[in-house]
Amino acid sequence: MDEHHYLLIIGYLEGKISEEETQYLLQKVQTDKEFSDAFEDIAEIWSARKPVPSNTIKANDALNRLSKKIDQLGTPSNQQAAPKPNAIILKLRPVLAVAASVLFLACAFWFYKTRISNKTANTLAFIENHTPPGQKKKINLPDGTIVTLNASSNLHIAGNFDDEKREVYLDGEAFFDVKRNPQKPFIVHTGKVATQVLGTHFNVSAYVNDSNITVSLVEGKVQVDMNNDLSKRVILDPGKQMIYSKSDGQARVTDFITEDITGWKENKLVFNYDNWTDAAKKLSRWYGVPVKLQDSTLLRCKLKGTFDNIPLNKVMEQIKMVSDISWKMQDKAMIISGKCN
Repeated sequence: MDEHHYLLIIGYLEGKISEEETQYLLQKVQTDKEFSDAFEDIAEIWSARKPVPSNTIKANDALNRLSKKIDQLGTPSNQQAAPKPNAIILKLRPVLAVAASVLFLACAFWFYKTRISNKTANTLAFIENHTPPGQKKKINLPDGTIVTLNASSNLHIAGNFDDEKREVYLDGEAFFDVKRNPQKPFIVHTGKVATQVLGTHFNVSAYVNDSNITVSLVEGKVQVDMNNDLSKRVILDPGKQMIYSKSDGQARVTDFITEDITGWKENKLVFNYDNWTDAAKKLSRWYGVPVKLQDSTLLRCKLKGTFDNIPLNKVMEQIKMVSDISWKMQDKAMIISGKCN
């Protein structure tokens, strides 16, 4: 998890973030286990600032976990690592690990915030754009680039955007129509994958709870780097897409049909032999309804079809006509059961 998300949690606890940021935070807590764990850890330390003895042990444990996570925080692939803390701060860390008093935990919390702040001292504030489930948004960036943000997505725009380079951070899916500028590369950061272009049209799908990150090039040329390893660099031509597996860090390049990838921009819900696990996530993001698979046999099924801007119940009825599934709404969630044909 990056520094920005840690700062977002702290801002929430301090009551200093916007309603849109709060909605994004709460949604991420529900869908991202690592983020949820970090949220709980920080909240434990936060609550320990009050003189309540029962909070001390929990907060101390939380601090130990966070201490490890801080050291694991990465920096963007195109930046050098932040300078190491000075010797005095390094000597403080063993003390932080064993501190039990509420007063010292309050100091430790301040120290934690200072560590994060120091790591981002050379980076200006982010500008956030978020789309809730079932909605899309078009964003005009200062350089003339147009970004179309798909549902349940978040785009962070670096505060120093358009200085020497143009950097954004994506969690979700977006289509980029990048204004050409050879002097200022445009870089999209998605976890361990960084996509760099000068001017082009491409789609990036990088939802945090998906198993893959996919970069699909419609026009122009893009450079994709993974895990800060130049030996793995991929250059894409139009009609090609790179699919990066989060589980093993491997990537493959394939052909794609443009409508299958970008149809969502025209309100077309496209399933291209998606397994039902991925299809359920897509339905949930598209219609803003939790989707649960009741039968494990569905996990072996594939779904193919395009649905042009129609309601959820009609989508499900059409799928039901060609497959052996049934569905129902229960407690505001959709339950799908059945088996493969």
